[in-house]
Amino acid sequence: MATVATLRDLVSALVDSAADSRELSSVKANMESFFESISGSGELRDVLLSTVFSVEEKKAVLEDFLEAASFLDITKRFILLVLEMEKVVTLLGSREAVLARLDEAVGKVTAEITSARDLSPSDVERLSAALRAATGKTVEVSLKVDPSMIGGIRAQVGDKVYDNSVRTQLERIRGTLSPS
Repeated sequence: MATVATLRDLVSALVDSAADSRELSSVKANMESFFESISGSGELRDVLLSTVFSVEEKKAVLEDFLEAASFLDITKRFILLVLEMEKVVTLLGSREAVLARLDEAVGKVTAEITSARDLSPSDVERLSAALRAATGKTVEVSLKVDPSMIGGIRAQVGDKVYDNSVRTQLERIRGTLSPS
C-alpha cells in the first residue's frame, strides 16, 4: 500500500473520527489496552514485529486479538491500518505521544510535579486545582521527590514548565551576579 501518511496523520484521523462519533474515552481505553497487551504478551509482539510472517498472517492474528478484546470498530480499523502501512514499530515506539494526544483530545493533561519533599494530599489538590485553572483541562498528577531542589515545586504540563524551586531561584540569582 503506497502512501505518505505519517503516524501523526493516522493518529489525528483516529482522534477526529473518535470525536465525531463521541467515542474518544473508549478509543483511549482501547489504545491503552492495546499497548499494555503488546508489552505484556511477548508472543503477540513477536508476531507483529516479525519479518517471517506476512502482513496477511499478522493481520489475521491481530484481528483475532482485537475481536477477543472487544475493541471498538474505529480502534480496530486504526490498528489494522497501521499494520497494513507497516508502521507498527513506529506506533509502539510512540506509545506516550499517542496516549498524550488522546488525553489532550478528551481534555486531560498529565502534570509531573517534582518537589523537595513528599506533598500532603491537600497540597496535591491545591496544585491540581491551580493547574486545572491554568490549563482549563482535567489534570492527572504524577508526583516525584527530588531533595536536591531544596524547596518549592516544579510542575511540567506538556511543554510548559512552572518552576518555583529554590534551586532554580538560586541559579537565577547566581546568573545575575556572575560576570558575563
